[in-house]
Amino acid sequence: MEEQISVKSNTKLASRWSRFWAVIIDSLIAMAYTIPVLWYTDFGQRIMAVGNLPLFESLIFMLYSWVMYLLCHGYLLHTKGQTIGKNVFEIAIVDASDNYIGLPKLFLKRYLPITIAASLPIVGQFAVTIDGLFVFRKDKRCIHDLIAGTKVIALEASTNNVADDSKPLTEA
Repeated sequence: MEEQISVKSNTKLASRWSRFWAVIIDSLIAMAYTIPVLWYTDFGQRIMAVGNLPLFESLIFMLYSWVMYLLCHGYLLHTKGQTIGKNVFEIAIVDASDNYIGLPKLFLKRYLPITIAASLPIVGQFAVTIDGLFVFRKDKRCIHDLIAGTKVIALEASTNNVADDSKPLTEA
């Protein structure tokens, strides 16, 4: 049985600016572990020369990127619904009932579909941009939020409103 850790009902949606700056921080972190691989291997040169990598090498690079992403953000995502950037800006990912949903569901429902869409020929190059532009809707939910049934809320107004997040969300 899955244990739900909940935020009290007086939550408000995170601002678009806090979400934007959180993504900038997370992108800088991603660049810190991606650029050295591109620089010190021939991946970067071949991408610049040919425009892409063979499928197997692309999958290896994607796997490396996901492992590094999970090493950087996995614990916070699982326990608090936050990446490092979201933690800095005191915002968190929750479900429609304001519960933290844990890393497996976040990964499978929120991150994986957009990653797959982004890798599709022709439309993939627009997928991430269109996804991000959805934050300008009234409910501030991007496509990945709609797919996963999540929203991003502000925590700074009431840090006492967060339930005890020192224990994992799921019991195996």
